[in-house]
Amino acid sequence: MFRTDRTPVRTLFLSDLHLGFRHSRPEQILDCLQRYQPEQLYVLGDFIDGWCLGRGWHWSDASSRVVTCLADLAASGTRVKIVAGNHDDFLRSPLLQMLMQRSGFCELADEFLHHGADGRRFLVLHGDQFDPWEKTTRLTSGSIELLYDLLLRANSTWGKLTQCVLQGEKSLVCRVKRRLRTLGSHLTRFRTQVSRYARYRGFHGVICGHIHEPELLQLEGLLWCNTGDWIENCTAVVEHHCGSLELVRVDERHESMQVRRVNASENRQDFPSGRRVEEEFEVCEGASKPNFNEIVPELCAN
Repeated sequence: MFRTDRTPVRTLFLSDLHLGFRHSRPEQILDCLQRYQPEQLYVLGDFIDGWCLGRGWHWSDASSRVVTCLADLAASGTRVKIVAGNHDDFLRSPLLQMLMQRSGFCELADEFLHHGADGRRFLVLHGDQFDPWEKTTRLTSGSIELLYDLLLRANSTWGKLTQCVLQGEKSLVCRVKRRLRTLGSHLTRFRTQVSRYARYRGFHGVICGHIHEPELLQLEGLLWCNTGDWIENCTAVVEHHCGSLELVRVDERHESMQVRRVNASENRQDFPSGRRVEEEFEVCEGASKPNFNEIVPELCAN
């Protein structure tokens, strides 16, 4: 059952839920889903962590409730759209996509075109197609995943010992990321390649996931929105009926919803290139499509 005081919104964007991964936070996902009444809901990849199958699968009752909640939203009239990611790339099966769409539960695709309330066109995708690390050997990718898991375990242990909320920029993972110059250049290259592709396609903005880095940026006239994740940050992007966007974070203790808000009129302005939209956190109340396989290698080579 949904809460009676949910906030009506036009669209809710989430990504990187990683259900089945030991460090996923389904309780906080449920908290977010219970706070909003969206007309549309996008899950931008890594909904289910298929990489954990056979090596540490953790599926809790809360994970099942997240799936049930999405089904209930679809049954109540919300258009649910799911994008495949690298951890659930089995969702890229054309047969599965057809079956899911016929079931009425959701629309399933590699990417979507989202028309904003103010008329802008957004490219909505996971983003792993542009990640050079995903093109390396599975051994390299597996090593990165192992290091990530160890950092998350250390973060969880330290948080319990100190009784502190080590989430978002306070987390150990985030601090390590900030200190790794190689990772910083990797994130910059990722943003550049995805935004270049979106600009080539004639979009006004990008809404994606994959890199677990919640952001609202203006990149050379293109609005960049990364929804973050539900492992480190517990963040999502909300579109209101007026066209304004919010980057929202669910507190680890479920005590409040914190937001970074960008009004629709501000979205249209030119922020200084590459500057994060910095507003104080506050309690939230209330052209034809080119061949993807031809374009991506060309852009990534530049």
